[in-house]
Amino acid sequence: MKQIRFDAAVEDGLNVYRYLPGTDLPVEQHWPGLYEEWPDAPTPWTEYAVNNNNTEEIAVYLGLIWRLTEGLARYGVATYYRDAAAEILGQEPTLVDWEYEVDAAVLEPVSRDHGFVPGRSCVPNRSAPIAWHLEHAAQAGLFSITTPRDLVGLLQATLPDASAEVTLFGIEPGPDRFAALRQSLSGPARPTLAGVLRPGDMFVDLAVGVDLDNYDSITIAAHADRAAYLQHLADDYGRRVAEYEAKADGLPDIPAFLAAVRDLTGIGA
Repeated sequence: MKQIRFDAAVEDGLNVYRYLPGTDLPVEQHWPGLYEEWPDAPTPWTEYAVNNNNTEEIAVYLGLIWRLTEGLARYGVATYYRDAAAEILGQEPTLVDWEYEVDAAVLEPVSRDHGFVPGRSCVPNRSAPIAWHLEHAAQAGLFSITTPRDLVGLLQATLPDASAEVTLFGIEPGPDRFAALRQSLSGPARPTLAGVLRPGDMFVDLAVGVDLDNYDSITIAAHADRAAYLQHLADDYGRRVAEYEAKADGLPDIPAFLAAVRDLTGIGA
């Protein structure tokens, strides 16, 4: 059984946990159908952002992140791809000045973590109105993430690049707390995680290596000690991966695959 292992540290008063598998991804045995032609939706891509490059490990990451932030109001950033995320999610983003950055081309866990950097968003070639996109190109966008499907869509917006990155803030529900989060990510002063997060909050950054020499990682930060729950989740996903791999070769079609991946995520339908 393959184990997901987080390295734990205390940084600036926060408990920080990093998972950086390198080339040793959590799922080794893949469904052969990932490498065949797919019919129209639903497909592995439409349902779970899984394809024949970034494979079933994506479902593990998204499931773990969703369960880790259970009970909190979730707000996400699609790094650099704010407007693509807006189109996929059908939402207008709340504009902020800062976003988190992890360099997926670096293998050392701390060195790849750049913290908060000035926001920037890709300007679509055929935007209408183009002036708005140019005016706000130096801002990121916060999106409300209320369902697992939203989290999938947030990641889908970023995966066409050499590496993909999404950030999720789990905070106390309510307009006042959201307003405080927005304010902490706005203005000229560079935020820190310790300044953004309040007791009970959860921060998660997922980086996905798409092209060669880019690598996946999950970075988690909270005031509370989450080591025991992370170990519980890691043990559970080790078991789920083993069960999935035992049946992957025999899955006859896309519906069977999607059912198996739903079990792999650990978050149901």
